[in-house]
Amino acid sequence: MIWLTWRQFRSQSVVAAAVFVAAAVALGIAGRAVATMWTNSGAASCPATGDCAALSSFLQEAQQGWTMVVYVLGAGLIYLVPPLVGVFWGAPLVARELEAGTHRLVWNQSVTPARWLGTKLAVLGAASMAFAGLLSLVTTWSSHRLDQVGFNRLEPILYGARGIVPVAYAAFAFVLGVVAGMVIRRTVPAMAITLAVYAGLALAMALGIRGHLLPATHLQQPLNTAEINGMGINQDGAMRVEAGFNLPGAWVMHNTTITSTGQAFTGPANMQVCGRDGAPKDCMGWLGSLGLKQDITYQPAGHFWPLQWVESGVFLVLTALLVSFGFWWLRRRSS
Repeated sequence: MIWLTWRQFRSQSVVAAAVFVAAAVALGIAGRAVATMWTNSGAASCPATGDCAALSSFLQEAQQGWTMVVYVLGAGLIYLVPPLVGVFWGAPLVARELEAGTHRLVWNQSVTPARWLGTKLAVLGAASMAFAGLLSLVTTWSSHRLDQVGFNRLEPILYGARGIVPVAYAAFAFVLGVVAGMVIRRTVPAMAITLAVYAGLALAMALGIRGHLLPATHLQQPLNTAEINGMGINQDGAMRVEAGFNLPGAWVMHNTTITSTGQAFTGPANMQVCGRDGAPKDCMGWLGSLGLKQDITYQPAGHFWPLQWVESGVFLVLTALLVSFGFWWLRRRSS
């Protein structure tokens, strides 16, 4: 049964192997190039915090060349693998048999329907997880210097393309596609449903759920007018002030300028010092006299791996529930 499953999976496995080899070669070359830039620039001698000319030189060279293109494409590929696995590997697996009617022959052989489904889920599910895991491993290695000093791997735009969560994503997407095909019994609709459900859940996790998987850190600190990186004044005098929060590797989920009473600061602006004719220094001085604070909620850099394990666990539990539902549905349909 395992050999038959692999024979049916030959074309997909060849495509996956070709994609992995091409990606591994490109990422390996880029990773070596970035490592050379890191060594030649002297960035390794820079302090962990503060300005450093060597570090700035490294970032400028790495982000403006072809290595940045590979960096972006590598992250994009990791994000694409789970939905593509679910759509093209998972959804047709059972739906194709049901749509063509070949399940009547397959399920009447010496192999029981449960064993048939279990073997396919085990073999192709393991292949899906291995494919995503190996790509994530190569991408994480190739990109670790840029992640370390140039980008924040804990923020949503990169988080899902690093570490172990792509493995859990791939397992969930694959089983989701299989179950969708079993229930809908049509390949193309099952593909569409798989893509829609996976995309919706992945976005919900990134934008709404992930930040609550572990307790976030909350603090209030006096507004540092030297760190203000955004300010706007409406025609009615309403004012918006945004200040930076410099904590390397942290994922800032909420950063609001508030008054001394805890309300969001909205002005009104002092147009004599902050208007068109006012000097920026005077405007900053006026803001500093108001006793404003920053209200900040963030996940510290040290939460990267704990969040990875918790989020992977969530998706693996969902995967196990889908597998259980799939076997229940199969017994119900084949009885």
